[in-house]
Amino acid sequence: MGLRGETAGRAGLALWAGAMLLLGAALLGRHMIALPRPSAQDEVLGRSMASLRGAPDAGRWMAVHVLYGECKCSQRVVDHLLSSERPADLSEKVLLVGGDDALRDRLTARHFAVVPVAAEDLDARYHVSGVPLLVVVDPDGLIRYSGGYTTSKQGPDPRDVEIIADARADRTVAALPVFGCAVSQKLRAALNPLGVP
Repeated sequence: MGLRGETAGRAGLALWAGAMLLLGAALLGRHMIALPRPSAQDEVLGRSMASLRGAPDAGRWMAVHVLYGECKCSQRVVDHLLSSERPADLSEKVLLVGGDDALRDRLTARHFAVVPVAAEDLDARYHVSGVPLLVVVDPDGLIRYSGGYTTSKQGPDPRDVEIIADARADRTVAALPVFGCAVSQKLRAALNPLGVP
């Protein structure tokens, strides 16, 4: 192989390495970066949470679990919700993007009120672009928590029960990062600019 062939081989190897680095960064970024979460002071989020309250919810604490049926992290939260002892006298709702009838049936059988929402409406109506997200609202309609469930991606210990207890006891609750799946098209494009499935 001549000098010209050796140079072409090195250039090809450098291009391949650069492409693999870019692809690896795109794949890793989707799984390690905390997603944006709406602030507890977000007026749009506050109004949307108030719209979820029904007459039976008056004067009660409410927890809203925002989940996406196609997201493995959301599916882990669903499994946790279905298998854990839930706090007493708490109105719990699942704002669900996607998902099948079996998933809805499992949640409603455990007394979760399931509110379906289209992916394109989640950001516009609720200011939520990434899930799973937990929102805890006090009896007066004040959002006391808006954040994630765990301290790490696919963490084994959802802390929703602890977060709800702390909020109800008027303890300051620091918002956990939201690790999971992008729902809005804009956030999906930002996290996956190469369109890798």
